[in-house]
Amino acid sequence: MAAKQGAVTSWGREVSEREAWSKVETATTPEWRQKLSSWWKGVTDGGVLFHEGDLEADTLVVGPRPLVVSGSLRLKGLLEDGHAADHTLLVVLGDLEVENVVTLSAMFIAGDVRIRGLLFGDSLGDDVFWVGGGLKARVLVEEHHHLHVKGALDVDVLVGSKLTAPGKPRQTLAPHEALLPGAWTDEDEDEDEDGVFDSTLDGRALRAMLRAGKPVLADTRLGPVEKAIAAAKEKVAKGEKAPRLGLSLKKLKVIPEEVFSLTGLEGLTLDSNPIEVISPRIGELRALRSLSLESLPVGALPVELCRLPVLKKLSLRYCDKLTRLPDEFSELESLEELYLDAKGLDGFPEVLTRLPKLKKLWWWRFFKTPPEKLRALVEGLGRMPKLTHSGFFQGEVPELPADLTPLARLKQFKVGLDKFPATEAQRLEAALPPGRLHVGY
Repeated sequence: MAAKQGAVTSWGREVSEREAWSKVETATTPEWRQKLSSWWKGVTDGGVLFHEGDLEADTLVVGPRPLVVSGSLRLKGLLEDGHAADHTLLVVLGDLEVENVVTLSAMFIAGDVRIRGLLFGDSLGDDVFWVGGGLKARVLVEEHHHLHVKGALDVDVLVGSKLTAPGKPRQTLAPHEALLPGAWTDEDEDEDEDGVFDSTLDGRALRAMLRAGKPVLADTRLGPVEKAIAAAKEKVAKGEKAPRLGLSLKKLKVIPEEVFSLTGLEGLTLDSNPIEVISPRIGELRALRSLSLESLPVGALPVELCRLPVLKKLSLRYCDKLTRLPDEFSELESLEELYLDAKGLDGFPEVLTRLPKLKKLWWWRFFKTPPEKLRALVEGLGRMPKLTHSGFFQGEVPELPADLTPLARLKQFKVGLDKFPATEAQRLEAALPPGRLHVGY
């Protein structure tokens, strides 16, 4: 056992496995003992530290020997295990009250558990935190560690899935939504995006933060959407450069009304939400320079979107229900870069030829694309006087149109298809000026 200087130095007397088990038998239920027995047998052969009555301390690190507390365990700070052993065991026959818990091994609490902060369990699915009574905590973070609660559950947030309890936590969040930066890594590929959409727990960093007494819990009183909007409002209010708002993967059916009050917003991402209709109020965001609507089931774009005066970049990838662009699309007088879904759109939208500043046009998703559609896309690119860059991405194109001369005027044409015959790549390269073809994303 280990503790901070000045705390408890004698954790209990050494007893045999048999004597310790007799104490457990007199204070617990048969079901609880049955659950404990699987972990008990493997780690108690060399003896057990037994503490009679309640145990109070600043902190506690369990190991290498098992520790049995016949009363309740109350700590002002951190409870840890795994000290100087691969597997350790803590058995508390009363209640547990603690600030934070980091467990890599097995902990069995016969009574109730009250965690003022966070419990972090990390054992690759090998160990368990088993509670015979109820559990109250702000946050449970589970990294392949089994959490079993027999009694009432009062938990604000769960990060993970391996929780067995009669109740449910009030929220299940991703690491970046529940924890402060430093305890997780950002999995987003687009470094230009504001906000984090996907994250991976950094268990080692989280343990280090807890051991150092650093704060680790984010404010979870606001949901992910409200939190993102509040952060964007703060940036706009401070006059920060290029304020952006990321609301991808938030299960939104409509754009929140609060978004339209952010008239200074310059970037908005709404990807992968079940939004079927874009509100006409999108036109109120007149400072928008970048707008991403990828993977939305929209069937049409509002004309108000087409009148955003400074919009430079627009992505409509994976919008497979969007079959045409409105005539008003040509009013996007500042648009310079556009991502479109080749599978969804019906042919080449002629309105693109009237965009005065469009320089980059990227076509995505080529799956069983008819030859006449490919021909229309290639010919259309040749009718765009300002266009300098274009390309075909994702899917397969067995054969390009016979006439590739419309592409010769481009500064660069990219091919990022999953399947593209070498013979077609050679033919395309021959049709373009030297150095203009780029194969790959």
